[in-house]
Amino acid sequence: MKPTLPEAKPRRRAILSGEGNLFTRIRQFLTECWAELKLVQRPTKQEVISYSMAVLIVILASAAYLAVLDLILARIFALFR
Repeated sequence: MKPTLPEAKPRRRAILSGEGNLFTRIRQFLTECWAELKLVQRPTKQEVISYSMAVLIVILASAAYLAVLDLILARIFALFR
């Protein structure tokens, strides 16, 4: 016989007093989101340019590495033909 597990009770979050109804909570959420967005620091134009250049350099370096690796492996496999 297999031992049976006790039935799990569904977990529900307790509604705290003072939370209000659904629309009050949605409004509070949106208000807090807007307050957080006001704290965000946007990058300067120079930072955007330098970060973009760094990304482009990494992409070009990766492409060059893969091209060289492809060339080497193509020649190695050509020897076994």
